[in-house]
Amino acid sequence: MATLAACGNAKTTVSEAGNTQGVFSNRVVVGALSSQTGPLPADFAPIVTGAQVYFDMVNAQGGVDGRRIDLAYSLDDQSSPSIDATQARALVDEFHVFAVVAVATPSFTGASFLAANDVPTFGLNVNPQWSGPPSLFGSSGSYTNFTSPEVEPAFLAEQHHAHAVAVLAYNVAQSQAGCQGMINGLHRYGIPVVYEDLSIPAPASDLHADVTRMQAAGVDMIVSCMDLGGNVLLSQTMQEAGMSGVTQLWEDGYDESAIREFTSAMQGVYFTEPHVPFEVTQLYPGVYPGMDQFQAMLKRYAPGTLPSQAAQAGWTSADLFVTGMRAVARDLTRSRLVAAINRMSSFTADGILSPVDWRLAHTSSPPPNCNAYIHAVGTRFVPVYGTPQSVFSCFETPYPPTTAPITLLNPVPVGVP
Repeated sequence: MATLAACGNAKTTVSEAGNTQGVFSNRVVVGALSSQTGPLPADFAPIVTGAQVYFDMVNAQGGVDGRRIDLAYSLDDQSSPSIDATQARALVDEFHVFAVVAVATPSFTGASFLAANDVPTFGLNVNPQWSGPPSLFGSSGSYTNFTSPEVEPAFLAEQHHAHAVAVLAYNVAQSQAGCQGMINGLHRYGIPVVYEDLSIPAPASDLHADVTRMQAAGVDMIVSCMDLGGNVLLSQTMQEAGMSGVTQLWEDGYDESAIREFTSAMQGVYFTEPHVPFEVTQLYPGVYPGMDQFQAMLKRYAPGTLPSQAAQAGWTSADLFVTGMRAVARDLTRSRLVAAINRMSSFTADGILSPVDWRLAHTSSPPPNCNAYIHAVGTRFVPVYGTPQSVFSCFETPYPPTTAPITLLNPVPVGVP
C-alpha cells in the first residue's frame, strides 16, 4: 500500500504494487488533467474527448491484451497553477490511476510531482515542464526551448517578401515565451522586426493603439501568439483601420468552427501545426490513415465534435500509450511502459505526426524540423508549401542554431501559396 511523503515534490514511497497501481486483470485505470474552465478552456478541454474516443475504439476491439482502458477520472485545474499541482497529486494518491493520458493546461505545475513519481504522463506539449523527465510524453515530442529561433515565421516572411514584421503576445508567460522564439528566428534570418508588444492584457479587449502604431511603422506581416479571440479582434481592428495587405501568422485559431464564424477576419491567415492538417482526409484519402481514423472515430463516438489541436493531441497521446502497452503485453508496469516507449525511434501515430524519436525527444529536438503550413481561404483551410508526397514542410536548420540560411526540404507548393 502506498504511503505519502510529507510535503513538496518528494517521491511517494510505494511497494512493488505501486508500479502496477491501477492495473487489473481486465482493465487499466487512467486519468486526465486539463483546463475545463478558466479563460481558455476551448484550447485545452477537448484533449479529453480525443483520448476517450481513441480508448472507445480500442475497447470496442477487445482492449489491449484482454484489458480495456478505463479513463475513469478527468480533473479540471480551472487554469490555476496551484489547482493543477493539487489535481495531479489527487489522480495518483487519491484515485490511484496507473497513468495520466490527457494533460492540457496553460500551466502544468503538476508535472514535477508526476515526474518525481515516475507516472507515465501524456498530453499537449505547450509547457516547458514537459522537457527532461523520461516519463513525460508530449504529444509531438517533449523537448521545448522557447528561446530557440523558430524558422517557420522567417520562411513565411521570405515567401511574402516581408520587410517590416510585428510580433504580438499576451502579458502571460506562455504567450510571451512562445513569441520569443519567433522573434529570435526572424532576427536570425535577417527579417526586420519593427514592432513588438508582448504585454497585451489577456484576454484582449482593445487593440486600436497597437494597430495605429503598426500602421505608422509600415508593418506588412504580423506574428501573433494570442488566442483566437485576440487574433480575431486584431484582424477586425485592422480592417476598421484600413490596414490591408498584411500577412498574418496566428499561433491559435486553426479551428473549423472558427473559420465558419469569423470568415472575414480569418481570410488569408496562416497557421503552422506539428501534425498533418485535418483536411488531408478529404484531399488525400488513405495517405495519412491515422488522421482518417481520428476523424472517423470522432464522428462515431463523439458526434458533433469538430477536430481541434487539443482533441488531436488527446488522440495521439492515447495512441502512444496504447502502443507502449502493446509492446509490454500482459506484464504491465509503469517502468516497463516508460522503457518501451523510450525505445521507439519513429512514432507517427500512423501518419499524423512527423516522426518522433523517443530516444531523444525528452531532451532535444534534432533536425529536420517539420511542420504543416495551413492557409485560411474562404470557409476552409488549405495545406500549403508541402509536396504531393508530404504536407509537411521540413527545414534542415543547423543544430544548435547558427546563421546558416533556411533550407526547405520539400519546396514544391501545394494548394494556395
